[in-house]
Amino acid sequence: MSDRLKFFRKLMSAFEGTSNPQRAVERGFYVNLPNNPVGVITSKIALRPSSVHLLFGGIGSGKTTQLLLTQQALDELEDIKAIYVDVSLVTDISDLQSGALIAIAGLELIKTLQGYNTSEIHNSKRIFEGLLYGNSEIITHHQPKFTGGLAEVLNKGYPQAYTTTEKRENRSSVLQAFIKVSEIANERTTKQVVFLFDSLDRLRESKIFIKPTLDDVIEINKYGLGAILVGSIVTLYTERVHIVKNTENFYFLPYLDLLKDSEAQQFFAQIFEVRDSESLINKDARELLIFNSGGVLRDLMSLSQAAIEEAYMDGSSLVMEQHAEQAIISMQRSKTIGLTDLNIDTLIKVATEKSFFPRTSEDFELMLTGHILEYEYPRQRFAIHPTLILFIQNKINMREFTNGFANG
Repeated sequence: MSDRLKFFRKLMSAFEGTSNPQRAVERGFYVNLPNNPVGVITSKIALRPSSVHLLFGGIGSGKTTQLLLTQQALDELEDIKAIYVDVSLVTDISDLQSGALIAIAGLELIKTLQGYNTSEIHNSKRIFEGLLYGNSEIITHHQPKFTGGLAEVLNKGYPQAYTTTEKRENRSSVLQAFIKVSEIANERTTKQVVFLFDSLDRLRESKIFIKPTLDDVIEINKYGLGAILVGSIVTLYTERVHIVKNTENFYFLPYLDLLKDSEAQQFFAQIFEVRDSESLINKDARELLIFNSGGVLRDLMSLSQAAIEEAYMDGSSLVMEQHAEQAIISMQRSKTIGLTDLNIDTLIKVATEKSFFPRTSEDFELMLTGHILEYEYPRQRFAIHPTLILFIQNKINMREFTNGFANG
């Protein structure tokens, strides 16, 4: 294997954005976010472990990394056991059942009992798994033989060979099982348990975050267990009344405003310092990648990897400005696929009028997909993703030319 290939593999690995963020922390790549609300959350939970906290933010804003760091900080306290759970790895988020988080919490409590096993624990575990995974029953139907040809098949129909029914435990039985398990766990441990539920920002319906998700956590909290939940930025807009009604501890992790915030600029520069210590990505390329990330951590990683790949395929020993430009063009293409005329109208309005008041499902979808970015510090503002600026400007020019030609 050539030294060049080794260098580029190492560089690609350093900008891996889709792997477990815990690896980035362990490898010394973590840089502390400016104006980070997670430090506040950690301190509040340390003071009151049995509290519930909600962390909202856009996709790719770094919520998972912050949860893992919170878990690390809480576990350093001798009387707290912080349990991180990626909900998407345990159950189907697109079909989240009422009682699912209660069941997940119950299974995690059983793990903390370290092999303590009774018929009561066994039955509770079966109930939790019944809700999360369902109990499928396959019923086989014998296929009848048709002798009258196609006409008879069409007349009598052609029954399926198998039908599947799925039985799920109801929330009431899950809750009763959870109460038993939590009582046993409280008797056998001196540590206060705090759950950190991740991936709930992927819920497509904001109402599901409130019912059943938040309802489940409030039920869990009644038995002295703390929790942090991550949620979508859209949920914060559409369900604020219900959120405020249920807890005062909710926070927003915004994208970083590279145009207005000097601390954000320093933060992104530090990312390159720790991940590319040999400066294989040159200064001009770094600046291009930082600006076009829009302050979205995940997009910075994606753009950087794409630029590294361009440089390697180009035969270059360094990642240069032209390689960053190609990466930006590729991201622009991916972000413009599927845009409707209504979407483009909205993006033009945000780009030209510098104002945006999300109300419709289309508006929220543009925020979820990162076409429109919200910044909070030093002041709230909305902007289109930087990789879309040239695309939108071309659309504006084309419309002006068309209108001028029509009026001329």
